[in-house]
Amino acid sequence: MRIRGDGSGRIRDDGSGRGPGGRAGSPGSHRRGFADRHRSGELDSLTKGSIARKIKLADQYRMREHGDVARRLDLHKHVTNIHNVTNITHVDNSWHVHHHYRGLVSPVYTHHSFRHRYHGPWYFPRYSWYPRWTTWVSWTWNYACDAYWDPRPIWCRPVVYVESPRWVYYEVPVWTPLPVVSSGTWVNVEPEEVGPHYDLQLLAVRFVDPGHPDEGLGPRFRVWFRNNGADPIGQPFDVMLFASYDPQLGPDLPQSGVRVASVGGGETQSVDIRLPAEVYAMRHDERGEPLPYTTLHVLVDAGQSIEETSTANNGASVAVEEILPVDPTAFEVDRTTAAGGEEIVLAGEGLGPEPGRVLVNLGQIEMEAEVLGWYDLGVRAVLPDLPLAAATQADLIVVRGDGAATNPLPITLTPAVGPEMVVPPPPE
Repeated sequence: MRIRGDGSGRIRDDGSGRGPGGRAGSPGSHRRGFADRHRSGELDSLTKGSIARKIKLADQYRMREHGDVARRLDLHKHVTNIHNVTNITHVDNSWHVHHHYRGLVSPVYTHHSFRHRYHGPWYFPRYSWYPRWTTWVSWTWNYACDAYWDPRPIWCRPVVYVESPRWVYYEVPVWTPLPVVSSGTWVNVEPEEVGPHYDLQLLAVRFVDPGHPDEGLGPRFRVWFRNNGADPIGQPFDVMLFASYDPQLGPDLPQSGVRVASVGGGETQSVDIRLPAEVYAMRHDERGEPLPYTTLHVLVDAGQSIEETSTANNGASVAVEEILPVDPTAFEVDRTTAAGGEEIVLAGEGLGPEPGRVLVNLGQIEMEAEVLGWYDLGVRAVLPDLPLAAATQADLIVVRGDGAATNPLPITLTPAVGPEMVVPPPPE
């Protein structure tokens, strides 16, 4: 079944012991979907700002229908060409410079975070600041989208299945390369002609999030596969991930997988799989520092349950750093109404490991919120303190470090509440 959730138990927490904030309620009840807003031209004004033009927001929104936008726009190739801002981290007695899109970051950003190695795509910093596992992180981590309003293209919405049994090793064939790039794509890939026979094809793998050290959670990946045949496959089969240091798949590797119940004729599906946390410390260097895995093996129909015309397109061995991230998506903000200067929490995915930008758009006015916390699945920020005379409709857009942007989330900004006025008693 598809990911669903009612969003209950949403609590805001800045690590200072403050209580819950406003709840957003049912997402479908207060906003139209991204596709409808885009088709109607309602989002055109959001693409006119200086930052929006710089990141080609109009192009990104136009291409969202099928997904894989960052890869199709080659955004990762332009990271080192961004010279307007610089993020410098001190690692192993050397300075590493990362030219990324960075916005307003709070001076206390690191107070509730800890420095940790990041094992995502190569163009993100090798070290980043993880937020501690506080309540706002827990909410964003556990947030689930209702399928009827999920802003992701249908191909990007993972189907949730039960875990697969442990894989029994056998010698796999030499894999055919994945489409277009080493970690593949599902966009504009012509199906292989198989006639009335069955053929499952692995199309792509993407990095979703690195897990969380505080909770002992390992990395999550999204896998796309397709049934190239015209007939549906009703026989269950397994999709598996394995972590190793070797391009060749071997026995007794850390692994995880899901059992797919069925896939329609010509249908493309995606599933999410999280590896165990042990993959981050499978070996150690001479100083005793953990060495994470370097190769991800992906295998569709791992148990050879389906009789296929070819199995050479069922798997891949991909260098971990070459696996591209999922496109950034915003699911929900924790309140539909907030005053200037108040904190908000936004749940999403594919946001990257370091603070980018949180754009606040009022019509054609483009501003930025101050970032208090950030990780791949959520952002905590302070809205700009605006001298509003009345409630005003606005949109929030999160911009990842490589310039990839989320869909907008609407929010109503209200005038800030000042100190309570004390009215003197009338004279006697």
